[in-house]
Amino acid sequence: MMKKNNEFTQEDFIKLDYKNTHILKRFINENGKIIPQRVLNTTRVGQTKLAKAIKQARFLSLI
Repeated sequence: MMKKNNEFTQEDFIKLDYKNTHILKRFINENGKIIPQRVLNTTRVGQTKLAKAIKQARFLSLI
């Protein structure tokens, strides 16, 4: 089984918020869908926080 490497650095993980759209845009494709965890090789906790931030930004029309 492959070990998951977290693409987020420690400071990115702290800045992972719906207001930082330039960080969130790296993790969505051209159609606006969230790139899956198996492609990004992120941890479950990281992917959950990422998805929550992206969904909040979508709701507020920031992305």
